[in-house]
Amino acid sequence: MAPGILQSESPTLVPATLPQEKLKPNKNASANSTQDIYGNYYPANPETLSLESNFGPMDPTTIGYLQPTTADTPVEIMRERFERDGYLFIKNLLPHEPVLECRRAYFDHMSPSGLLQPGSEPVNGTFSGKDTRKYLPPGNLRRLFGLKDDAESDKYAELMVTAHEADFYVNFCKFPELREFVSRFTDWPSPHMLQRTMLRAFVPNSELTPVHFDQMYLRAGPPTSLTAWVPIGPVSLEGGGLMYLESSTDIGMKTEDDFAAHSHNLTDEERVSAFNKNMNDGGFLSRDTVSYGKETKRKWLIAEYETGDVIFHNPYMVHASCKNKDPDSRIRLATDLRFVDPEKPYDRRWMKVYKPLDGL
Repeated sequence: MAPGILQSESPTLVPATLPQEKLKPNKNASANSTQDIYGNYYPANPETLSLESNFGPMDPTTIGYLQPTTADTPVEIMRERFERDGYLFIKNLLPHEPVLECRRAYFDHMSPSGLLQPGSEPVNGTFSGKDTRKYLPPGNLRRLFGLKDDAESDKYAELMVTAHEADFYVNFCKFPELREFVSRFTDWPSPHMLQRTMLRAFVPNSELTPVHFDQMYLRAGPPTSLTAWVPIGPVSLEGGGLMYLESSTDIGMKTEDDFAAHSHNLTDEERVSAFNKNMNDGGFLSRDTVSYGKETKRKWLIAEYETGDVIFHNPYMVHASCKNKDPDSRIRLATDLRFVDPEKPYDRRWMKVYKPLDGL
């Protein structure tokens, strides 16, 4: 049976526990899986990390950790975790060398924009240290905060858009290991990847991913899609990887219910838009991850992502990122891939290659 979406009660915000308190026997772990540390993953005390939002440092007591699942865990246990948590963080799902080859090719492609440190290896993705406003991703963040009338910035935007149709990226999105996993996990015989994908590079200290959930942008279809957030190369704990608001499926569901209740004054086209007059400019819930987490009384869950890792989430799960504060000035490179059952209704607006400000 394909995984569904469950509504959960709001958890109580509690201080982060110390590593020795966290390492307890995991009754949900599979006896057949190898090194399954689900429930025991605590890589560092959050007080020791440099985690920053757009509006200042993150409160360490509001930080928790995403719990990894090994790829050989029985699918029934994976589905239970996904239903309960709203996400499934799979370690080492993809072969490393093709992932790193895509990373290398991407930064080669982007090098004319001045993105990389001169003389550095492209696969390392070491930032040049130039004005970060040059390197905001095309779209609403760039529209709101980007640098205007700058040759390198314009070149960056051009190259970032064309990367979506470059052979190295198109081939990356065809990973058979990813398609096979999605099919096994969902029970969809032939999962279909939506053509509109989101290839994003976030340089150190730049504007971060705002607070949002995916269904806001997929309203022309039912909430049945599955998103795979795929880091293309490693992302450190401080590197601005995707983070999730703990047990937040219910928040996304309530937000959409409230939106539907107040959409009587909108046209059909406006109802399916994340950018209509009832939404924030930019279509997101908030730019302030600190305040949003405290208002909802939930922790932000983070992780270190290694090459080959993939994290899946449901369309209501609230997520965002911290600023990229990677100690080695490494650029965070990742893509969002969304899968649907082609035999069922889905948002067909996403069956086109990404273009900036395309209404989605």
